[in-house]
Amino acid sequence: MMNPVALQLAAELRGTLLSGAPGGMGGGLLLVERIKGHGLPQVAVLGRGAADLLEPLEAAERAQAEGLEVNLLALLPLPGCDLAAALDLHRRRIGALVAALDAGLPWLGGKPMLVRRLPGRIFRETPVPLAKAPMGPLEKDELKAFLADWEKDRRKMVFRRPEWREAPDHAEHGGFETDLWPGVPLPEGAELRVPPLELPWATPLTDALRAALRTATGLPVPILPLAADPSPLHALRILTPQIAAFRGPERAWALALAGLSGLPGPPHFCARC
Repeated sequence: MMNPVALQLAAELRGTLLSGAPGGMGGGLLLVERIKGHGLPQVAVLGRGAADLLEPLEAAERAQAEGLEVNLLALLPLPGCDLAAALDLHRRRIGALVAALDAGLPWLGGKPMLVRRLPGRIFRETPVPLAKAPMGPLEKDELKAFLADWEKDRRKMVFRRPEWREAPDHAEHGGFETDLWPGVPLPEGAELRVPPLELPWATPLTDALRAALRTATGLPVPILPLAADPSPLHALRILTPQIAAFRGPERAWALALAGLSGLPGPPHFCARC
């Protein structure tokens, strides 16, 4: 039985509830379509909560009304959803995408930015020292300027050498977990639970997103590491290799969709064909 809260959410967002995994087990996936026309460039936006989808949905409706030839597919995994399995199961329903964006990652300090690197997560029965995450001088200076109110030790703990913490199942099984940034060797005896992620940044996709944020906010938009869960972005790669994390006001979303609609996409396919 589907949760009544999920049904209400689907009604409010005008979306369709899909099964979350083969056999209908686990949580569901809410698909909210704003379709301008069959065969048009399609952008998927993943929210980690319903609020993450409000700006892109509003922006898509307004941009389509003004003549923008693009479709938006908003995705919201409900509690218990195996996102990778759900996306794989409904891949043809979602169809060919120009790009897929994760709209649920927070900006650092509430300021616009794009994400270049996200840490994975590792588990080990006992903590061991980790190598320092690689970071070039320009990136280090940019991060320091962006987080001017952070102490050096705080930046180091978050972005260079994260601290070990008790694993959520520590009481039952024992053990500790920590973040693992790209470029840091996996310690001997550690289990890689979520791989770290490094996103391409000098691409037409990131250029379009950065230009949209700059125009909408009037602020510089650095591309920085972000200490957040990369699992949803890994799952989005099932749909398209063109993935990024993006947040912004409605104006930024409208500009981003306009920019993405002009990018070359894969050959079209969908369940309607």
